[in-house]
Amino acid sequence: MRTLILSPLVHFFALGALIFAVYAAINDEPVALSPDMISLTESEASRLVQNFIATWNRPPTIRELENLMQSWALEEAHVREALILGLDRGDVVIRQRLNQKMKFLAESGAAMVEPDEDMLQTYLEQNPERFTQPARMALEQIVVPGDRDTSELLALLENGADPATLGQATLLPQSFPMTPAPVIDRTLGEGFHEALADLPVGKWQGPVESGYGLHLVRVIERMDSVLPPLSEIRDRVKAEWFAAETKKMRESFGQALLDRYTVSLPNAEEVLNR
Repeated sequence: MRTLILSPLVHFFALGALIFAVYAAINDEPVALSPDMISLTESEASRLVQNFIATWNRPPTIRELENLMQSWALEEAHVREALILGLDRGDVVIRQRLNQKMKFLAESGAAMVEPDEDMLQTYLEQNPERFTQPARMALEQIVVPGDRDTSELLALLENGADPATLGQATLLPQSFPMTPAPVIDRTLGEGFHEALADLPVGKWQGPVESGYGLHLVRVIERMDSVLPPLSEIRDRVKAEWFAAETKKMRESFGQALLDRYTVSLPNAEEVLNR
């Protein structure tokens, strides 16, 4: 029994049953009672009415609704006959649309699952890098002019000199409020924030090198990276959990479908070298 439960084939049929149960619940397409019968349900007719209202800002007249339903029946007949004639084969647009619908079916089962707190907490603990808030820092900086001595500038700054009068003119911001480390690195160069990690707070230090030259820096405040508790970021964790489950279900369903076929693909290198 355990072997049967763990069988991939059983998993595939269970997943398929779930997906097509969802499809049956949400599908608003009418179902023909027999191959030669075209039947429009009242709910589908109501959808035609709603589409008309959305377009014309008024409900259709009886005559207009009769025409809409007649047009729907003709469209249904056209589609059926086109399928019989094989007109869908080789059509890129139709293939893409069918592929999208199958992906939707494969993913729809995830929306039926509501994670509890334990599931979300486990997901948070297994993926801390996705939710950890980066280190932040508030600082001031100046670029050292090429003709100035850094020790002289540090002395002037420590004695209260205005940094704006000492640094080289650049487009870089002189001060940063509490700013995430990645933003500092994007502005001043990769690794700049890390170079400030051991500098004392409240004192001008340097020089610190970047792609722009040498900097003198005063760290005003810093906060280490932190993983917030689930209660503070529950909505975000839940959204990412759903995204992960949706991806997992889509990939599992796709692999289960492929396993039903013998797939033969040409050699990629040979194709490219033709």
